[in-house]
Amino acid sequence: MNADRPQLIGLPTRIRLIEPLGSGSSCTVWRARDTQSGRDFAIKLLPIRAGDALAAERLQREARALSRLSQVEGAISLHQVGVAADGTAWLLLDFAPSGSLRDCIQARAEDSALPLSLRLPPAAPVPRTQTLAASLFLTLAEAHSAGVIHGDISPANILFGESGQPLLADFGMASLLGGGDGTLGVVGFTPAYAAPERFRGAPPDRASDVFALAATLWHWEFSQPHGISFAEVRSNDSEPTATQRRWMMGALSELPTERPDAQILADSLNSRLPRHKGNRWRWKYPRRDVE
Repeated sequence: MNADRPQLIGLPTRIRLIEPLGSGSSCTVWRARDTQSGRDFAIKLLPIRAGDALAAERLQREARALSRLSQVEGAISLHQVGVAADGTAWLLLDFAPSGSLRDCIQARAEDSALPLSLRLPPAAPVPRTQTLAASLFLTLAEAHSAGVIHGDISPANILFGESGQPLLADFGMASLLGGGDGTLGVVGFTPAYAAPERFRGAPPDRASDVFALAATLWHWEFSQPHGISFAEVRSNDSEPTATQRRWMMGALSELPTERPDAQILADSLNSRLPRHKGNRWRWKYPRRDVE
C-alpha cells in the first residue's frame, strides 16, 4: 500500500509514521512508532473538508467518547488529537497488532475452504465465545456507565492487543449521555449487526449496543451473520450450548425492553467461566500475509 507520509502538526518529533495499515470510506490508519520507547501506535486520519459537518462531528464525538473512556481497560485509548498540514484531523491511538474480529472471521472462512492438509494449525487456542463475550460486555457496561453509547459495534470494531485482549474501538458514531450531544440517528451503523429499531429510525442506546455486540459474537461463533435460528445451526462444532441459548436469545430480542443490560450479561457470563490464574488473553488467530 503506497501513500505519502502526511505532515502532522503537533505530533511529537519522536513519533514517526511507519506504514499505512488500511483505509475506509471516512479515514486512513497508519502505524507509527515512538523512537525513544519503541512503542507502536495507530494514527487515524480523518479528512475534514470545508462544509463537511458530518466528518467534523464524527471526530469530535470520537475524541470526547475516548476521553470519557480513558480508565476503561477494554476500550482503545486516545493519546493525542491534532491536525495535518492540509487540515486533515488525526487521532493518536493504541496500536492493536493482533488485528480485528473481522480478520479472524475472514481467516477462518479462508481456512475452511482449503483441504485439511493445507489448513493453518492454530497458533494458540481460540477463545470460547463465552469468554470473549464476558470481556466485551464488561467493557460495554463500563462504557455505558461512563455515559458513552458506541452506536456501531461490529467485528471490524473489535480489535485485539498484543496479548490478544479484546478492545472496543471506533467510537466515531458514539452518543454521549448527559453531555448535550445529539445522536447521528440512522446514519453510520452497520446493517448486518444493527438492532431492528435502528432501521426504524431510533437513535442508538444501551439496548441497541447490546444487540449489536450479541449479533457480532453470533457471527464469530457460527461463522455467519445473525439471522439464522438456533434450530438451523447443525454442525457439531457450532451447536449452541444452553448458556449460549440463554444469553443470546435475550440479547438478540426483537424488543429493546426485553434485552438485559450489558452489566447483567457480563456478570452472568463471568459467573459461568472457570477461574484461571494469570493472563487469560494469550491467543492469536492465524493470519496470512496479503500479497
